[in-house]
Amino acid sequence: MNKNNRLKNKSVFHKIIDITDNQGETQLNSPQLNNLSTVIVDKFVRLEGIKDFAITKPYLNSKYIEYYKYWLNSGFNSSMQWMEKNADERGNLQIRFPWARSVIVFADNYYVDKSRNENTLKISRYAWGDDYHKVLLKKIKRILENLKQYDKTIEGKAYVDTGPILEKCFAIESGLGWMGKNSQIIIPNVGSYVFLGVLILNKEFEEYGNPIESRCGDCTKCVDNCPTGAIVENYTIDCNKCISYFSIEKKDDFTPQEEKWLRDWLYGCDMCLESCPWNKKWAKTSGEISYFNRIEMLERSVNEWKDLTEEEFGKLFQKNVFKRLKYQRFRRNLLANIKNIENK
Repeated sequence: MNKNNRLKNKSVFHKIIDITDNQGETQLNSPQLNNLSTVIVDKFVRLEGIKDFAITKPYLNSKYIEYYKYWLNSGFNSSMQWMEKNADERGNLQIRFPWARSVIVFADNYYVDKSRNENTLKISRYAWGDDYHKVLLKKIKRILENLKQYDKTIEGKAYVDTGPILEKCFAIESGLGWMGKNSQIIIPNVGSYVFLGVLILNKEFEEYGNPIESRCGDCTKCVDNCPTGAIVENYTIDCNKCISYFSIEKKDDFTPQEEKWLRDWLYGCDMCLESCPWNKKWAKTSGEISYFNRIEMLERSVNEWKDLTEEEFGKLFQKNVFKRLKYQRFRRNLLANIKNIENK
């Protein structure tokens, strides 16, 4: 949490409203608030167990949009043509939501301290539990409903990696974290094993966060440890070379090079995250067990994956992001993994 903001606003907050009654239950009879305090949000974020948040305006500096367009024009989005739509709206939320006055950016830790079994196929850590889109979205929606109890005029819209929003850029602007050279947001004292979500509100806040200084320095471990060279320049990912992209997003068959690049990654890739010194220092097991309640699947042998039927696939990955891969692409990835293992 932004401790400085919380401490600074504490006295202001208690002049506005007492957060609990004598029994510790939230009071719902507060006055309408012209400007919201970060302390109010902090209370509800804590109730939901979300790791951190920060707040910024609903529009970005033009440099972010310019860079995003450069990235698109360079073809680094590969076949993800949907990313080319609404480029300007992604950085100025008032285009789509004229009522927007603020954006709260949330970061929820999904890390679990579990070593991988090197004799099994690899699945990205973010897919070790229930679908994060739904888990985090429910939390943010509950925060919105609680805010509405304080001020009936509050309106908002929540997104978790689904709306046309440059979430990472808003996270940077809010001071939630800085961008690592692998384009992942690094949250102080948390790391980059986080899911991002946003809540767009029609209310202004007493104050907003500011970008914080990058602490990556001269470190290039994430760049050096990417086996495909997908980090083509600092902060720039070429999805055409990214294991996460072609193991998840690519719809067509693999090229021979992509097949080799896949190695033993069945879904996604964590190599740049695993090499980050800040993750090694800060990453701790999340308090949200929904993010890693399916880790038993990591122990499946190659033969067990090979024998998995389409019906079993659907049941195993019910309410899990892996399911969006669909069975045929799962088989595509699996056969490439097996081929790579046999050719070692």
